[in-house]
This record gives sequence, structure tokens and C-alpha cells, in this order.
Amino acid sequence: MKRRARVVLGLAPALATLALVFGSALFGSLLQSLGHAPHVGIEEFPTLRHYRDVFTDPATPVALARTLLTALPATLIGSILGVAVGLAWPARRGLAGALAQLPLLVPYVVAVALATLWLAPSGVVSRTLAASGLLESPQAFPRILDGAAPWGVIATLVWKQIPFTALLVASLRSGADRLLDDVAVVFGASRFQRFRYVTWPSIWPAVVAGAVITLAYNLGALEVPLLLDGGTRDTLAVRAWRAYADADVARRPEAMAFAWSMTALALLAAAALLALGRRVFPGDGR
Repeated sequence: MKRRARVVLGLAPALATLALVFGSALFGSLLQSLGHAPHVGIEEFPTLRHYRDVFTDPATPVALARTLLTALPATLIGSILGVAVGLAWPARRGLAGALAQLPLLVPYVVAVALATLWLAPSGVVSRTLAASGLLESPQAFPRILDGAAPWGVIATLVWKQIPFTALLVASLRSGADRLLDDVAVVFGASRFQRFRYVTWPSIWPAVVAGAVITLAYNLGALEVPLLLDGGTRDTLAVRAWRAYADADVARRPEAMAFAWSMTALALLAAAALLALGRRVFPGDGR
């Protein structure tokens, strides 16, 4: 028996269990979004009424704009900084490597608590600036977390995304052919030219893959905007959660319609990003 067949057979029980558990949950949520929810007294399958309620709600375009204005900048900034950290990361061992990977181990709820501890008007940064005389008082510190723009949400998402992208870039870069870089140096290529023609072609698949994964997550992120914005700037994920947690259980199908609409949005965004990556950086990166 071939090695690949043995691996597949070995993973088959776990994969079947996962497919059964998650598949049944996904299929059940889809049925609920289409009006099949007898457990809450709703049986009008099939119907698109709940999707119409979502799309015709005047608050939905606002929530969509807030979702995009949070997810897109966070993905872009996190990708750029992640590439920089990944290229400057010669090894993942040692204290520096452990500290760089620390955000990956921190849950988002803890990340929100850390953001509040450091960036709130009464946080460490504001009090330090006030104590050093750079601010009149801690209350003069800009409202990063709950101001007009979602900078606190973006900063928290970026903080978690940087080590993830950096790990992908560093892993792919470690397996690249260093001889090409040495040849470029011999022929007098500048640092920018070596990055553009040698380094970037070897790492862009990892950059695009990391951006697709983080963009999909950022579009559906719930904890960070819910806890930091305090309900003042609901994203699509927060609106879906509010519909599901509403005391009126008749809103459950609406929550499922929200969830499936967000899933479609994430798939479209991921497909667009992959198509853009293939168009801008054709080839296999070698």
C-alpha cells in the first residue's frame, strides 16, 4: 500500500467525525436560514424572507462598511509588517523567537484586555506620557479604542496577525535557494533589486496565503469589535451575534442568514485576493 493511501486511511476516522459534526452543524444552520427552524416555532421552508430582512435592513450597509473598513486595513497592515518581521527573523528559536510568537498563543479576549490596559485613556501609555509631561493628563490621550475610527480593533487584529504571517514567510524563506541571492550580490544588485527579483518571488505565495486566511478571519471577527467598540460600531459579525442572542428566538433564522451572508462575503474576498495574487505575481514563484 502506498504511503499516501496509508495516511488517508489513518486520518479517515478523524476526518469522518469532523465532517459529521461540522457538516451537520453547517447544514442545519443553512436550513434555519431558509426558514426550517421548528425548535423555535418557525416552519416556512423554503423561503428567502430572512435573507431579504438582512439585505433590506438600513443598518446592514453601515455594518458592511464598518466590517470592510476594519478587515481590509488590518489585513494589509498585518501582511506588510508580517513580511518585514519574517524577513528579519533568521531563526525561530531563542528568546526573541519565543516573544515574536507569543501573540499566536494569546486568545483574542486576552488581546482585548491587553489593548485596554495599554491604549485606554487610563492605560499604561497615557499615564506614562502624562507622567513624563508630554500630556496634560491621561484623559488627553487620543481615544484610540472607542473613537470615531476603529483603530483599536485594527491594532488588535494586526498584533495577532503579524507573527502568523512572519512564520509563513520565514518558513518559506528558509527553504529558498540562497545561491540566487549570492549571485545577485556578485553582479552588483542593490538591496531593493535583490528583494524585488530574488526574495519576493520566493515568499509571495506565503504572503498571499496568509493574507487570504487572515482576511477571512477579520471579516468574521466577533470578540474584538464587540468588546472594544462596546456596541457603538456594530460589524456584520456583531449584528449576527445580537440577532442570535436576542430574547426573541424568532430571530434565530435571521442570525443564520447573517452568518451565511458573511460566509459568502469571506469566500468572495478570498477568491478576489487569490485572483489578484495570481494576476500580479504570475508563475509559481521560482
